[in-house]
Amino acid sequence: MKIHEMFLDESNRRVCCGKSIKELITAGGKKHLWDERKGNIIDTVVLHYISAVEVVPSTPFCEEAILKIFCDYSVSSHYLINRRGKIFQLVPEDKRAWHAGGSIMPEPDRRIGVNEFSIGIEIVATPSSGFTKLQYESLGKLCSLIEKRYCKEFTYTGHEHIAGQRAVKLGLRKDVKIDPGPLFDWELFKLMLDKYRMDKALENIGRLPSKTPAPGLRQARRASSVQDRPDVTKT
Repeated sequence: MKIHEMFLDESNRRVCCGKSIKELITAGGKKHLWDERKGNIIDTVVLHYISAVEVVPSTPFCEEAILKIFCDYSVSSHYLINRRGKIFQLVPEDKRAWHAGGSIMPEPDRRIGVNEFSIGIEIVATPSSGFTKLQYESLGKLCSLIEKRYCKEFTYTGHEHIAGQRAVKLGLRKDVKIDPGPLFDWELFKLMLDKYRMDKALENIGRLPSKTPAPGLRQARRASSVQDRPDVTKT
């Protein structure tokens, strides 16, 4: 799986709607669209959708327009997955991206400020478009890779679950977020994630030295050899 670096910082010279990302970011007095994490716990992935439907309704999935939205509104996520399943990394994972805003984890977690301990993934879609099979496949691959890198399973939640009515009632934010919304198929995502988790597990098993059986297998072989040898008395 290839991940394309597209960091939202002053080194990025990609042109978006007539200006480079560097120009768009530095015009706002910033060097990059992230800051430092205060802790070292990263255990959650937050899923979002994003499009340019309100900016260019005729081409809502335009990557340039979407990247410009990040720069214009000083928001960011760690990853962006386009309609064809292509993955862009926008923010280093060890940095805090600005994707969740005022937020609180669902019960029983209840941690607030979800940006601090999460990785944000934006999936290109509109409220009515739904998501492509290629996006689900890339999302499953990406999340299994993240889990492999951190050697643990993550908690997965939607922006709507951490920045909805509950967050508003608690005074954490003023607006209600609804993404990735009812058209996001959580069951399909979980199936994809489990599939690629299994692929990673089998890949790791395949890396074991072929002449060195697993500990349980060694024990079983040892017991079998004892049973088969007539000169050994079993007690």
